[in-house]
This record gives sequence, C-alpha cells and structure tokens, in this order.
Amino acid sequence: MSPVVLELSSARTAGVVKIVNNDTHDVSLQIRAYDWTQKDSQDSLEPTQSLIISPPVFTVAPGASQTIRIVSRRPAEINEIAYRLLVDEIPTAAAGPAINFKFRISMPIFIAPNAAANLKMGWSISAGKTPKLIVTNTGNRRGRLLNLALTLPNGKKITPPAGANPYTLAGMTRQYVFDVESPLPAGSLVKMTANSDSGPIDTELTVTP
Repeated sequence: MSPVVLELSSARTAGVVKIVNNDTHDVSLQIRAYDWTQKDSQDSLEPTQSLIISPPVFTVAPGASQTIRIVSRRPAEINEIAYRLLVDEIPTAAAGPAINFKFRISMPIFIAPNAAANLKMGWSISAGKTPKLIVTNTGNRRGRLLNLALTLPNGKKITPPAGANPYTLAGMTRQYVFDVESPLPAGSLVKMTANSDSGPIDTELTVTP
C-alpha cells in the first residue's frame, strides 16, 4: 500500500492510494474513513463522511493493483485535521480445512492547517513506580517520536510498550507509562532520546513529583 501517509491541504483536496495484491489468490477489501482524535492519551476513531472514497469496496486479483481516490470535503482549519483510513480484508468461504485470515491496515491522512505549519512539542516525566512521560504538542501540526528511549539514573535504558503510537496530534497532550524496578525519585535526571520530524532529540529531564 502506498503511500503510507496521505497529505492533503486546501490547495490539494484529493489524492490517490495504490494497493497491490502480492498474494496468490483474490483479495476483497473494504475501506472506511474515520475522524482521528486523541483523548486521555488514547486514540479515538469516529466514522466520518468528510472523506469520499472511491471505490470503497473492491476485489484485487493476484499480482494486480487497485487505485483508490480520496477526496476531502472538509475545509482546512487552524489546526491540522487528522483521519485514519482503515483497510479491512473481507473474509471469503474457504474450501476444505483451509483457514481464512483477516487483516487490517490503518493509514493516517492529514489535512494541512490553513496557516504556516508550526510544531511545538515539549515533555516532562513524573516520579514513582510507573513514571509517566508527558508529551505536549502546542503546535498546529502532528509530531512523532520514533525510537523513543529513556535512560534512568542507574544507567538502565527503557522503552515504551511495543506498538505504542508515535504520534501526538496538533493541540494534544499524551503520556507514555513505563514500568521500572524501583520508584523513580523526584529531582533525579533522566535522559531522553528519540527521532522526531524536526530531527534527533537528545535531552535531559528533571523528574517532577
């Protein structure tokens, strides 16, 4: 599936996504669009009619491809608008003992803000047995933290749970919860490293109460 992220704007309200079937059998797919927000550090998806998808349901033969056209009906706003496109396989009846596997692809779609893009991210970390890294995005576009890692005062390096979403959407605050062997004391120093959209991050954080 390409691209892996679709970028639209007030000047470019339509885009295309291409899906290639590299399997040896027909694959039937359904595509749906969802408004993507974040609340209490969790992703929230709500069905939306703001994106037109054509075609929304189709079958791709082995080795063939399908081009999907995406059109935004929602005008750009002060903050970047975020959507998720969910591509689901439609199971088919299997002959004999064969097992059908259903897969899902989740693709981000962003509508650029109607002002100059401005990313402003900050972070802090709290004390305790399950310290929390608080990531705040006060800018008008999303930010990402890839390969995020914390180095504790004892030198041990810890990472977020596997599969943690790297995105913090525009105007949102989210947290990463870590488990540590002994409580992290307030006032201690923790090193934070990550790769972001604006470049590498290598900083030191003072643990807050």
